[in-house]
Amino acid sequence: MRIAVIGMGNMGSKYARLILEGKAGSMEIAAVTRIRPEKMEFLKDVFPENLKIYPSAEELYAGYDRGEFEADAVLIVTPHYDHEQQVIEAFRRGLHVLCDKPAGVYTRQARNMMQAYLTAKEKKPDLLYGYVFHQRTFPIYEKMREIVAGGAYGSLKRVNWVITDWYRPDAYYTSSAWRATWKGDGGGTLLNQCPHNLDLMQWICGMPKRVCGFCHEGKYHPIEVEDDVTAYLEWENGATGVFVASTGEAAGVNRLEITMDDALLVCEKGKLLICELDKPEREYRRETQDVFAKPGTSWRELECPQGRGAYETVLSEFARGSLIADGSEAVRSLFLSNAIYLSSWERRMVEIPEEGSVEEKEFEICFEKWLKSKSGIS
Repeated sequence: MRIAVIGMGNMGSKYARLILEGKAGSMEIAAVTRIRPEKMEFLKDVFPENLKIYPSAEELYAGYDRGEFEADAVLIVTPHYDHEQQVIEAFRRGLHVLCDKPAGVYTRQARNMMQAYLTAKEKKPDLLYGYVFHQRTFPIYEKMREIVAGGAYGSLKRVNWVITDWYRPDAYYTSSAWRATWKGDGGGTLLNQCPHNLDLMQWICGMPKRVCGFCHEGKYHPIEVEDDVTAYLEWENGATGVFVASTGEAAGVNRLEITMDDALLVCEKGKLLICELDKPEREYRRETQDVFAKPGTSWRELECPQGRGAYETVLSEFARGSLIADGSEAVRSLFLSNAIYLSSWERRMVEIPEEGSVEEKEFEICFEKWLKSKSGIS
């Protein structure tokens, strides 16, 4: 697969290096956009001298149209607002798309990209549209998903995820002019770091139905977007959860707890522990006559195989025609972040709408109105 890399910042140059070093399966670089000197220094020992370099995505697409290079796909690693147009332009040319997270800033962008994909797919049925949600390849999360979906321990009861190890110094936010602004970035930790966690939460536990969010803007850094978030979530079956994220706490933690009827999963520091009840909880609750009794429990660590490089896996699978996360799935984490923002701004519980419903349109209009006001756009 010949792939053009659009966006050669921190992550784009990292992906490019993996491809140039032969760590992305049968993938090779066809062209790239402008590279800053410090990124070229990072790539200088593997960078081909004759590789086509264009000043922008627009010029790269124009060069492709003129036949200056051949490509099968594009890898888009640009600021969030740019994803929509760059993805749509790729589909207009019948190119496969692998895009870095998130699927835009607001859900209407994701919907527009998906529509462009479906239109292009009518002419090219094997067209690929994927996202770099590489943490889905972590064996520990794959195991958690398998256990929850398997149903052996009953239904979901509670989810608690505290992710405060996304620590960032002030220099991170000043490294690019677009970072940490509503107009350039579209959000803070929810949109930059947490798309991975929000995606994993819905991938493992299913989509929540409603959320109540509390976003604190510039709590730890001199920025206008949020760097501290707490959200309460509810699922259709009555399960509840708390999601906490921050870029201003050191030392931070990454601890995910999933409670089911008859077991508790705890994921932390690269280990997955399970606490199993010796008797079904509902049965025990109804039968015991001891007013202070608890079911017996036993703890054990679950073995998870060592995974290969996560980014290498995403790229290699894409080159093979297989997706870790497709375009239709990527919108779900965006629904969650948009709903948490909207809840925080309006100080109310927000229902997450069904895709394609009238409520979805109302949700989008309301969210985008708020986002424009935060961005200073009339």
